[in-house]
Amino acid sequence: MRNRMVLLIMILFTININQVKSQDFEIPKDYILVAKEDYAKYEKDIIACANWMENSPLDKYEAKRIDVNTFFMKWLTGSPSVSISLNTDLIVKYTEKNPDLLMIFIAGWTRFSLENNYSKDQQKGYFEGYKSIINVYKKGLGIKRDKNIEQLIKIYDKGELKNWIKENLIL
Repeated sequence: MRNRMVLLIMILFTININQVKSQDFEIPKDYILVAKEDYAKYEKDIIACANWMENSPLDKYEAKRIDVNTFFMKWLTGSPSVSISLNTDLIVKYTEKNPDLLMIFIAGWTRFSLENNYSKDQQKGYFEGYKSIINVYKKGLGIKRDKNIEQLIKIYDKGELKNWIKENLIL
């Protein structure tokens, strides 16, 4: 009985921490994205933004998610340091049923690039993007069941995702 109570308290504590994490990212006030130098100032915010996207339930904070996505995309589309090239055949299949996962994929790739000296490595970018999709899907919060993603998870869990990307990515 005592073990169950401790387990229940731990679960509730974890849920509360995730909710706090989900709520703590704030878009910079009056941000300016005009000159090349403007983008570098917000790189840490973009990493925090990607983390927020990945840790926030897709069925909550809808208004904030729209604002966060807008800030993120404004930054990404003007960034002189980070660029992402998507192969629609490799991504649409995994985001069709859950369109918000496309932004999460892009955010995962962007975070990887920023944390790795502006890496342009497409294979690693896809890996990090898919990993972000998998993380969100496994949480199951606001997600529709998708057999394609479940197959991707099996590939990931076997440690074969990097090879799968290499075989399927046409550069």
